[in-house]
Amino acid sequence: MNFVCVMNSFGQEHEVKTDSSHIAESHHQVHKKHVIAASINHTVIFSAIKNNENNSNITLPSFGLNYTYVINHKWGIGLHSDIILEDFVVKGNDSEPERSSTEDNNTAIIERGTPISAAIMVIYKPIPYLGLMAGAGREFSSHEDFTVIRFGIEAPFHLPNNWEVFGVLTYDINIDAYESLTYGIGIAKAF
Repeated sequence: MNFVCVMNSFGQEHEVKTDSSHIAESHHQVHKKHVIAASINHTVIFSAIKNNENNSNITLPSFGLNYTYVINHKWGIGLHSDIILEDFVVKGNDSEPERSSTEDNNTAIIERGTPISAAIMVIYKPIPYLGLMAGAGREFSSHEDFTVIRFGIEAPFHLPNNWEVFGVLTYDINIDAYESLTYGIGIAKAF
């Protein structure tokens, strides 16, 4: 005895998306163009004059406020600004006649009154959790303004809803003045 069984089956076509927007969505992160960030920092001032001693390094509190336009997942450009919250004095270039000198050793000094620096930065991300930065701008103070060249590195940790927490390390070269190193932690929002 032989039995024959006939069954009808119905199938559904399934289309697989392979475009870049689907890949970005699968990583739970859609490419956003604008990023606003704020950071709490410490700034190490090299060649500071403290207690009438030259070549002393001092650490001062500072804040950062940044805007970045994200060109793509590797490149960005932005305006990064910092404010050092205290006044300080640094050893200056002795060849500058307009600067004041200390009475003790005839060293030129540069007074800084809560300086604010702003720099246009180019950001390159070789990997998603590392940003390399370089740029130039200006440092403004009630006493004297200087051109600034800035190099830095950021390490972001991505959070849900386009938030991130990041660590930052920057090195500023104030032309004809002093150099400083800033490190801190911040929070950013992409939109």
